[in-house]
Amino acid sequence: MLHARIEDRSKHADYQQAVARARAAGRTPPTRYRVRWRDESGHLRSLSLPTRHLATAAQADIAHGRPPLTLSRLVDLWSALPVGSARPGPPRFPNRRPLDLHALPRLGGRLAITITRADVEQLTSALYAEGQLSIATINSVLATLKRALEFGVREGYLPCNPALGIRPIPRPAAPHETAVKPAANLQ
Repeated sequence: MLHARIEDRSKHADYQQAVARARAAGRTPPTRYRVRWRDESGHLRSLSLPTRHLATAAQADIAHGRPPLTLSRLVDLWSALPVGSARPGPPRFPNRRPLDLHALPRLGGRLAITITRADVEQLTSALYAEGQLSIATINSVLATLKRALEFGVREGYLPCNPALGIRPIPRPAAPHETAVKPAANLQ
């Protein structure tokens, strides 16, 4: 069992200076909480998180011997488990292709615990703004990401699913033909 501690950096002078510089430049300030621990080989590791809730969840994972996972590693674990099916035959596995093509290049290297609802919304809006993918494909990426993150919640890797509640992009209404029918001759 590993020991991890949470450090609140709000009172540190260097943290306060970094926050002031970030605000002056119009950037997001650095994260306030840091979780520190030594791994099995004795190396000091740390993880910075924005909220106390996330820091506590990361501390619990580390204490149970599960270091925080990147989104890419979480998707690997999710896609390795067969999907329950009533059909006979070989086991079926989740379709991770939408994530491999569109989500993991952008978010795959990030720790899964640090991904927020805003990150998922930015992903979908960026995919839509590029204009190269259909709305159905973007919604498929979102649905697949929701399932992978829900697996993380079920298995205890994440405290909550940040994609929960994000609605798919609505499909544009089909243009109705409003052609005027010719009036019947009444002779």
